[in-house]
Amino acid sequence: MLQEVTAEIEKTAKAVVNEIHTALPGEIVSFDGATATVKPIGQYVTSDGVSLSYPTITEAPVCFPYCQSAGVGIAFPVKKGDSCIIIISEVELDAWRSGAASEGSLRFDLTSAMVIPGLLDGGSDAAVRATKQNAVIVTGGDTEVIVSGNGCEINAGSTIFKVSDSGVNIEGNVTVVGDVKVGSVSFKNHTHTDSIGGKTQKPE
Repeated sequence: MLQEVTAEIEKTAKAVVNEIHTALPGEIVSFDGATATVKPIGQYVTSDGVSLSYPTITEAPVCFPYCQSAGVGIAFPVKKGDSCIIIISEVELDAWRSGAASEGSLRFDLTSAMVIPGLLDGGSDAAVRATKQNAVIVTGGDTEVIVSGNGCEINAGSTIFKVSDSGVNIEGNVTVVGDVKVGSVSFKNHTHTDSIGGKTQKPE
């Protein structure tokens, strides 16, 4: 009798736990710039012991490193097929979304999912180099920005711009629209004193 009660309690506990969702990997199905539709990876087990695929989750808010009050942050593309982390809120998101009180009492439910894009299943070359160089590396196609204790480098293929404690170094062509000043001397409007004490014309 005691064993039967224990087994029944264990079964009930497992059924409850199986309905508590915390975090799981997922795949982006679509993204509209504000919310994402995501597909959790893996399966869950029902109280009857049946394994089922997770349902697709819609209108999940996406987390970016961004400060809304200051309007400062980083945004990057989120595309169909990208991996992500799906985090399930302990409380419903109604109050956070609209300020209205929650109408239900669902906790750890898939309907209250939030998404962090950028989960890597195989790492990346930029992450490896950033770790080795103790640097922040921002990549965009063939262009990248590297910020480290040695300074900042912008690498755009054949053009490289480096800023360090020793100064600025540019490899490649430079085109300036406007004026360039060295100290207070204008590159466009400066003149020289000629051999008889007069002033030369401005550069053309």
